[in-house]
Amino acid sequence: MTTRSVDWPHYHLWTDALHARQLARDAANEWDRGAYVRWAVNSAWTAFETACESLVGPGAHLGNRFQKKLDEALDRCGFARPNWGSGLWQDAMKVYGQRKSFTHSVQDQTTLFPDRSVADDAIRLLRLATKDMYARAGKADPKWVEDDEDIYDPRRPGGLSGYAIGTVTTAGGDAPDAVTIAIVLAVDGKEHVVRAEPPGTDPEPLMEQILAGMNMAVLAVRVYQGNELIKEDSVNMRGTTL
Repeated sequence: MTTRSVDWPHYHLWTDALHARQLARDAANEWDRGAYVRWAVNSAWTAFETACESLVGPGAHLGNRFQKKLDEALDRCGFARPNWGSGLWQDAMKVYGQRKSFTHSVQDQTTLFPDRSVADDAIRLLRLATKDMYARAGKADPKWVEDDEDIYDPRRPGGLSGYAIGTVTTAGGDAPDAVTIAIVLAVDGKEHVVRAEPPGTDPEPLMEQILAGMNMAVLAVRVYQGNELIKEDSVNMRGTTL
């Protein structure tokens, strides 16, 4: 339905990166900041790498010697190779080098205390590189790669603390004698009406709109016609209980 539902492994890893980047921004000391930045870079790269493998074939195993293996896989698929010597793909390989320095070739402990900007740059560059790969494969950009917000705040006690959920009522949505349409969010075991619409309303576009702008973790979006549940879409979001 929406980029807010984490239904793809690539998107799950991408939300890991977004979550880690936010933690790095909020970190109180350089030790925590370093850990979160390294997590963000590793997760963003893994999301990118696995997305590439899904485009050229999971048997490509791009992990080691990424540049050489991706070129070979692109050749097999008949897709154009990137320009590794300048621009976006040169910058993407710098992220690859950072990831290796964090996990495989730590030369000095100072390497493990990167600045917050390292996470910002990794996510920005790998978003662009992911889009470029999909373009080479002749496919539309994956919706998940557009997400740039960590909706799960670990400092938030309980599901709705710090948030207010209001109800938008369209003309006719509160008619006393009509069987109206209610769009409901299921959060922390409770239901909250967010839209009240007149009879005959198509709820699907509204559900898309609500979830696209969601800034809290929800379990499901439900639609009631009067007291009858007529539609339910479960949503996998970071912070919800699976």
